[in-house]
Order: sequence, then C-alpha cells, then structure tokens
Amino acid sequence: MTRPSAVVVGLGAVGSATALQLARAGWEVIGLDRWTPPHRHGSTHGETRVTRTSAWEGAQYVPLVARANVLIEALAEEVGESLGVRCGGLFIGAPDDFHVAGSRASAVATGIPYEMPDAAAMATRWPELVIPDGMVGFFDPGAGVLYPERIVAAQLRLAEAAGAELRFGAEVLDFGVDGEGAWVRMAHGIQKADRVILCTGAWMPDVLAGLGLELRVERVTQHWFAERPEAPRRSLADAPVLLVSDGQGALTAAFPTIGGRIKGAGHGSGFFTTADSVDRAIHADDVEPVHTLLQRVLPQHVGPHLESATCLYTCTPNGQFILDRDPEHAQLIYGSACNGFGFKFAAASGEILACLAIGISSPVDPGPWRLPQR
Repeated sequence: MTRPSAVVVGLGAVGSATALQLARAGWEVIGLDRWTPPHRHGSTHGETRVTRTSAWEGAQYVPLVARANVLIEALAEEVGESLGVRCGGLFIGAPDDFHVAGSRASAVATGIPYEMPDAAAMATRWPELVIPDGMVGFFDPGAGVLYPERIVAAQLRLAEAAGAELRFGAEVLDFGVDGEGAWVRMAHGIQKADRVILCTGAWMPDVLAGLGLELRVERVTQHWFAERPEAPRRSLADAPVLLVSDGQGALTAAFPTIGGRIKGAGHGSGFFTTADSVDRAIHADDVEPVHTLLQRVLPQHVGPHLESATCLYTCTPNGQFILDRDPEHAQLIYGSACNGFGFKFAAASGEILACLAIGISSPVDPGPWRLPQR
C-alpha cells in the first residue's frame, strides 16, 4: 500500500513538531521552510521562552500545556539534552491584572497547584526582588524556562531520523487542492500530497486571508543585560522566571541569569507590521522600558544593555490559537499557535495538527481552537 503523504509548510516550533509526529506515524513527510530553522526571522528564537502549568489565556489551555510539557520532557530524554528547566514562575501585578487573576482562575478551575504570596512573603522568599507597592504575586511551581532553538533543532533531527524529507530555502508561493489531495507551488515546481499543513507563523496572515480572517503581526523585542559582577548569583537553579506588570497594563518577562546575562522581554508592543517589512533595527525606546523595569525590580542584578533582537507575534482576531482543517477542504490544515504565548504549547499543537491530518483523536481535544465561524 502507498503510504499517506503530507507537506508541512513552516518548520518552526509547531511545524517541526507536526513533521515529527507524522513521520513517526508512518506518513511520507516533506517539510518545507523558506529559511533554515531554528532562525531569527520569525517567532522561535531568543535562547529562552516561558513555560507554565497555569494559563491566564483560559482553562482550556491547561491540558494543552500539560501535554506539551510531557512531550518536551520525553524529547529531552530521547536526545539526551537539556531542553528547559522547571524553576517556577512568579507573576507580579495588581490582584486584577490579567496575568495574576487569569492564572489564578485557570488554576482554581483545573485544580493545579499555585500560591498567592503577598509583598511581604515575596520579599522574604526572594530578597533580591523589589516589589512595587500594591502588587501581589501568583506563583506557579511548575513553570519554568524552555530553550526554543534546541527544541526546534531536536524535533527536526528526529523527524529526519523517522524518514521526513526536510527542504530548506524552499519558499512556498501558493497552495490549493486537487481532488482529494492538495498541493503547494514553489519557484521550481509543484509538490502534491494527501495533506498540506500550513504552520507559517508570522506569514499566516497571507495563508488565512482567503478565509476572511484578518491576522496581524506585532513587532516585539527582547533584550539581554549584563548581571552586575558583585551581585549574588541568580541562576536557573534558585530563581523563578518573572512576569512583572509596570502598573499601566504592560507586562515584562525577566529570565534567570544564564551565562552572566539577564534577558528581559516586553509582552506586546502595539506596533503592527508584516513579516517581510518589519523594522529589525533596535531603537532606544525598545530597550529603555524593559531596562528601567528590570532595574527597578532587580536593582542589585541588572547592569548595562548588551544586545537585542526583534521577534514577531502573530495575532488572531479572537486572541485564540487556530488548529483546524479548512472548512471546505479537509486536506488543508492550518496551525497558528500564536498571540505571543504559543511556544510553550507548540509540541502539543503539532500533535493535534498531525492527528487532524491522520483523522484520529488527539490526546487534547482541539475543539477550543477551531477556525472562527464565518
């Protein structure tokens, strides 16, 4: 019998996970990417990402991140490489801030462990922190840090080992359906398959425009600062990842020190662009708000600015993922685990997409991430 075939377009966090799952299911897989992942052109780069067990985005994400954490732990064991650290996550803000109140609501709804330390408790437990007046904490003991480039590279290596053919430098110009199958067109020709799964990240606005969905791409930046040499160590072994409100609606992530450097990144910017026209230069007003907040919260630790990088959020109209078949052509499948919080869910998102392609149930019900009804 001829093996079923799939083309996976985009081999970042979600696409590499999808290709791996399909190849291990015995499918003939061709993976295409315009670049050579992991790369710095999209959303899956920058050394670290936050993972959690809670989900301020809604309780429906709790089982998805739980499954993703299981898959990443299995992946790390298989490749014999550290792909992340569970150091806990401390989310600091006003009691009704979305990352505090939403995280607590998801924990209460699903029964996962959490703590709600006040400012005094946080000062005792984490004396290096300066907690702004009026702020409380939500502590997720299962949260931590993931290493995105390592994870994507590992998923691609294992996908290839399972028989996937990966083609880099392959820009897809168009796609469509042909009878019960589908196709993609590149500069050098057309590739046909039983299924085409599109996981193009910040290029998804073009993919989904034909369905009447207006996705937007948001330019964000991430920054690294030197840790002051006289500061007591604040490493992955003894410090949580932080999500801190500035008191005016903006949120900044601060990562434990790695290699003498502290990474900080704002969550969102309000500046919308496209993946091909984004301003990749770093400006003073990109760095200053993050540097100021980190110096206020970690005054003993945060030193001068070292380097920065741009990153892209792909934002859906309803703020939710899209993990679904085309409403008219089931051989086309769309994967956008996005909105600036997708990486921690990507391994499980890829598993869902593979199951949709195969036509079997996935460990996590994809119902919450269907395409919006037109």
